[in-house]
This record gives sequence, C-alpha cells and structure tokens, in this order.
Amino acid sequence: MKLSFGPGRGRRARRAAVVALEGSPPRDLRSALALAHTYDRNPLLVAVDGGLATCRAIRRRPGLFVGDLDSARRPPPGVDARIYPIEKDFSDFAGALAEIESRGAGIVVVAGLLGGRLDHEWANLLEVGAAAKRFTGILAPSARGLVAVTSRGLTASTTPRRFVSLFAAGTGARVTLRGTWWTLERARLKPGSRGLSNVTGSSLTLVVHEGVAVMVFPAPLA
Repeated sequence: MKLSFGPGRGRRARRAAVVALEGSPPRDLRSALALAHTYDRNPLLVAVDGGLATCRAIRRRPGLFVGDLDSARRPPPGVDARIYPIEKDFSDFAGALAEIESRGAGIVVVAGLLGGRLDHEWANLLEVGAAAKRFTGILAPSARGLVAVTSRGLTASTTPRRFVSLFAAGTGARVTLRGTWWTLERARLKPGSRGLSNVTGSSLTLVVHEGVAVMVFPAPLA
C-alpha cells in the first residue's frame, strides 16, 4: 500500500523515525523499517527499553536508546541514550516520542504498538492519539494490519474490496472521506464505532478538518 500524509512542515515532513517497543516481533520491525524507507532513506531507529532485543534479533543497531532499564540491562555502547528513572509519570514510549520530536522527525513508524501487556497497549494508543498533532503522521504496521494516525489527512492507493475503518481520537474529529463505499463530507466523528467496517476502492482520500483521525486497514482473515 502506498500512503502519503497531508501537508507537513518542510524537511521535517520527510524525516522518519522507527520505534521498536518491548515485545515487538522481528517481522513487525522489519515491516516498520521498510515502510519508513518509503519516506526517508535513513530513518532514525529508536529502541525503547526492551525493544532493544528486537533490534538485536534482526541485527540492527539503533541510533537512539530510550528507557528506564527495567527491561534492558544497559544501553548499547556508543549509542545515544536517554535514561529515565523507573519511578516516573510517563511511559518510555511517551519519552521516545518527545525525543523523536526534538530531533525533527515528522513521520513515526511504530513496531509493537499493539499486542503487548494490556495496560501498555492502551497507554500506547492513548499516547499516539495525544501526540498526533506534533507529527505529520504516525503508522503502526503489524501482521494484523496497518494503523495510521493523522491530524493532517492522507491519501492511499488501496486494494479494492478490503475493510477499512475510520475512528476519532481524543474528543472527536471533523473529516471528509472519499474513495470508499461509504463517504463522509465534513462529518463530525465522535469516539465510537460509526466508521467501522467501510470498504476500499482502488484509492482513498482522508481530509482531517479538525482533531485527530485513526484509520485502520485490517489484514484479511485467513
């Protein structure tokens, strides 16, 4: 799938970072790196605490390590590191997003966003929704499908007759959606199930007029 986001901020819009979260499968990290390379030839690889093990599993050296060392013994030698105290009021992932923003990346591709410890999974989703306006777009590929989070909108070439769902993050979003079986025109979406189980054509366009939208492309069932 080819996917591009709405207007970003100059060079920042083309810079990408890949985040390896604890428990991310090696296959998901490979997918995240491949996806990031469609935007940036040299994306920043960020190992978030236990995500360092996944980087090592595919023999990739991160450019940045972030975490409180509760899942990794030590940062890799010679790698830029941000170490947090274990007793803190934010997650390692939230810290990683702040570090990525400070380094000027506009597109974030996350491996391991879903499928970890249940409370961590919820925290990850909430952090992505809260951070979306600070980035051009946030993506999370996995064997279960692709999640795209944006406040700027996106266009995508899609395989016809596949499911796609559109949700609002935070307090809601006003969106226009074209290229699917059911379209929307400056519609107000509240958090809920209104955008569930739409169907793709050969391409789609999402305009986000207000708020943050989450587009989910589930993988076909076996």
